[in-house]
Amino acid sequence: MVRKCFMILLLLSMALGEARKSFLSFVNIEKTEILFFTKTEETIIVRSSYKDKQPNFSYLLVQLEDPKMLQVVNVTKTSLDATNFAIKLRIDQEGETNLTIQLWNSEGRQKTLIEEIKNVRVKVCRRTKGSLLQASMHVDRTILMLILPMILLNKCAFGCKIELQVLRTVWKRPLPIFLGTVTQFFLMPFCGFLLSQILALPEAQAFGFVMTCTCPGGGGGYLFALLLEGDVTLAIVMTCTSTLLALIMMPVNSYVYSKILGLSGIFHIPVFKIVSTLLFILIPISAGIFIKCRTPEKAKFLERIIRPMSFILMFVGIYMTFRMGSMFLKTASLEVLLLGLLVPTLGLSFGYSFSKVCMLSLPVCKTVAIESGVLNSFLALAIIQLSFSHSKADLASLAPFTVAMCSGCEMLLILLVYKAKKRCTLIKEDKKNFLV
Repeated sequence: MVRKCFMILLLLSMALGEARKSFLSFVNIEKTEILFFTKTEETIIVRSSYKDKQPNFSYLLVQLEDPKMLQVVNVTKTSLDATNFAIKLRIDQEGETNLTIQLWNSEGRQKTLIEEIKNVRVKVCRRTKGSLLQASMHVDRTILMLILPMILLNKCAFGCKIELQVLRTVWKRPLPIFLGTVTQFFLMPFCGFLLSQILALPEAQAFGFVMTCTCPGGGGGYLFALLLEGDVTLAIVMTCTSTLLALIMMPVNSYVYSKILGLSGIFHIPVFKIVSTLLFILIPISAGIFIKCRTPEKAKFLERIIRPMSFILMFVGIYMTFRMGSMFLKTASLEVLLLGLLVPTLGLSFGYSFSKVCMLSLPVCKTVAIESGVLNSFLALAIIQLSFSHSKADLASLAPFTVAMCSGCEMLLILLVYKAKKRCTLIKEDKKNFLV
């Protein structure tokens, strides 16, 4: 069914004193702060614990700051026994405005204000048909078809860089893998939950960040490990291990934190997607190892094209992530953007700090940091879309998209700074050698 949808972001900014009053309790859609309108007119249900002494003594008054953008069609009482109201709104244009909702009681000529909530911020964004995620998925298929062979070839080339002797050493010294596992599946989810509560995000949105934080390392981890001169073999092993562990840890974390956040329902873990992601990494990399063993000349050629191809794929990936996430950015609050920036930063910091404390080598420290900070956010997106209704799913999907975009930008910035610093060091060394 074709739907002309609108989205309203309601951020209820109340003082603590007002928050403690229990007369008026707003129940938007399942206690979220975003309403997804399926028509140009939609109804918001408002419920109150206040009891009328007689029927129809109470009424609701809605005041709009900008009537040109948002208009109240009517306000009706939905029940004679309870003070429940239906507010029908009509959206005329996009933008931001404020509204005030008041509950009044009328006895004869005397009117009493029971409760008032001022300056409810409303952000209206026009959406195309379908859910917000579907609207964001109109990515150029030509680009996808072009880069898919490049991705497979790039992974195959990474397989050519793996030294079997180094691979055996990695499994004999699993401390970096252990540090990455603890950071990814225990520390990061807890930090995501804690920060979402500090920033007072809605429950569904908080769950989205928790799920994003409990994701395994992304495919871009070993790409950045190569460009930042980390341990590529370790990065590939950590990505595969964390993806395999995600089959157990993502269901566990989704169950635990959904109960803490008070979200009920059946959470669907995309087992097929996780397994296919693992195979998508293992098969081309295994092909690369095979090529290196059988035809070393071809392996050397593939190794030479890794860096330029990795740069191309990195920029294309950032572009496509921003293109898909542009619809979500329109609805993102400052709190969401702040948390999106913090999540990859915390992962990088924890991974690097723990590795340093354990006195691991610099390339290994870089790799553990990258694997902890660059997450496969789209696995969280799959869980969210499979587990929630459209309204909740669109709200919770802000988290993985925001983290993916911020992570890409942060890693690109780190890479540029690293390359610039390395170039300056080389120039200084060249000048020093020239003078000598």
